[in-house]
Amino acid sequence: MGFKESHRKRADAVRHFLSSNKLFVVIVLIAAFLIGGGLIRGEPPELPDTEQTQEYTPPQWRFYPSDLVILALGGGFCTIMIARDRRKAKEGLD
Repeated sequence: MGFKESHRKRADAVRHFLSSNKLFVVIVLIAAFLIGGGLIRGEPPELPDTEQTQEYTPPQWRFYPSDLVILALGGGFCTIMIARDRRKAKEGLD
């Protein structure tokens, strides 16, 4: 099996996945757009002066509403995929 054949099979598998999961693709694109927009607009952290290096504490991690959306979407998608796999496995046993 050559490189072109295996590449073609992988490309066909990706196309099939994308065509059968259009809602997931749309959600991922929206999430990527929101994350990318938030990262571009975010201000870079201020660097400490050389005299204040001992007093410098890095900024604390903050939880944003977009984090909750991404966690919910990812968790929901994983739950759906696990349920599908279980149903397929159960049908295979019957």
